[in-house]
Parts: sequence; structure tokens; C-alpha cells
Amino acid sequence: MLFLTFIVLFLIAWGIVYALMPLTRGGAALIARTLVRNARVAKLVESHGQRLRDYWPVIVLLIAGGALTLWAGDGFLDLAELVHAKSTTLQATDVRVHDWVITRRANGATLFFTTMTLIGGPSGVGTIAVLAAIALAIARRWRWLAYLAVTAVGGSLADMELKLYFARARPDVGEMLRAAHGYSFPSGHAMGSTVVFGALAYLGARILKSWRWKAAAIALAVVLVFAVALSRVYLGVHWMSDIAAGISAGLLWLTTTTISYEVLRRIRHLRGLRAARQERVLRSSNRDGALGV
Repeated sequence: MLFLTFIVLFLIAWGIVYALMPLTRGGAALIARTLVRNARVAKLVESHGQRLRDYWPVIVLLIAGGALTLWAGDGFLDLAELVHAKSTTLQATDVRVHDWVITRRANGATLFFTTMTLIGGPSGVGTIAVLAAIALAIARRWRWLAYLAVTAVGGSLADMELKLYFARARPDVGEMLRAAHGYSFPSGHAMGSTVVFGALAYLGARILKSWRWKAAAIALAVVLVFAVALSRVYLGVHWMSDIAAGISAGLLWLTTTTISYEVLRRIRHLRGLRAARQERVLRSSNRDGALGV
């Protein structure tokens, strides 16, 4: 039943993402127009001319990416502060959710969530990331490969350091359906799946031509992340706040690396366009000089 629910949720998410995708371009244009209306910005555009107009997409990308990064970081810090302060309210909420979940276990649900936790575990996401890296290497997409490696490996290292810093205990071992070791906060499965599936969704959106399939890649990543995250609570190996923190920290790191890569890519492209433009002007000038114009 839950496997069917997963498919239905994916289809719903696919439709939502596909419907919202055109708004991203419209939103970027709206931000650009709003900025240009500002007197100081308008003066800056006028003084720098074509160069600044070329870089508007990069500026808008930095603003949007910065806002998303701040949002994810703020969410993680809020949870981290509560965990560090041993908030009784947070602990009570975690225990309440944990107790509610373990009383509603069933064979079908256990099979589904065990499958999801295997997919989102270190072996699962590691295998998926390695296969994707091999495919990128065969295609000689070295920049994409470097992006995937930095994002995946950096996310894994960040998760290990965060676990050591907070050193939060897991739920009672006797209530776990699968063995789990190490500290609890943040959830490595939630953070790892957010980072790897998010990075692959970005690369899929870059590779795929149709908006329909771009939306499918993003929707699949979102549904997979949430299914993996919920599996850790169902199996009794994490508190709900561990899951929320894992997704927030993963989104923070994913946004940082993706925006950084995208900005560098766009700047490199714009520099290439400027160089080509200057070369055309130089050739035109030389040709006019040779003709005695």
C-alpha cells in the first residue's frame, strides 16, 4: 500500500513542480525589474552598461540562492540550539512522535520503510553516487563530476562532524527495528539523501531537455528524501528533530555548492561571450582599416 502511496505522491509532486517551473523564470524577471526600479541600482546599470546587464541573471541567482541558504541555515540553527540546550519541549515532542509511530507498525509498512532506509543509507546513496560519477566520467563531464564529488563528500564529512559535536543519544535500542550505531543528531540518512538526490536532481535538470522530465527528476528527489527521512523515525533509530535537522543541514550544504557551481558556470559563460564579442569588434575594426574606411 505504501509503495502505491509513494508513486501517487511522486505523481502529485511531479505535477506541482511542472506547474511551478515557469514561475521561476517569471520570478527572476520580477526581481530584476524591481532592482532596476531602485534609483541607485538604475544609476549603476546606466554607468556600467552592457556588462552589468549581462550579469543580471547571476545577481538574481545569488539573491535567490542566498535567501534559500539563509532559510535552511536558520532552520538548522533553531533545532541545534534546542538540542544543545536540552529543550524539554523538543524532547517531549520527539518522544510523543516516537511513541505514536512504534504503536502503528505493520508488516507492509515495515517492508516499505526498510527499503527506503536501504536506498538512503550510506551504501545506497554511495552506490548511486558512484554509478552517477562513472557515467559522468564516461561522458567526460568533468565539471559535473567535480560538483557531485564535492557535494556528496563534503556533505558526508559535515554530517560526521555535526554528530560528534552534538553527541545526541539515539532512541531506545530495544524499540529499533534495525541496528543503528553512532550519534543521532542530525540524521545521516536524511542529510545524505538530501545532498546526493538533490545534486543528482540538479544534474538531471541540466541534462534533460524537456521541462516535463526536469520536473520529474526534481519531484522524484523530493519524494525520495522524505520517504528516507520518515523511514528513520518509523524504524525507531532517530528522533523527528534529527530528521528535520538532517534535511535542513543537507539543504544548506546542497544550496551552497549548487549556487556556487552555477554562479561560476554562468560567469565563465559570460566571460566567453564577452571575449567573443570583443574579438568580433576587433576583426570588424581591422577589416575596416584594411579597406581604408
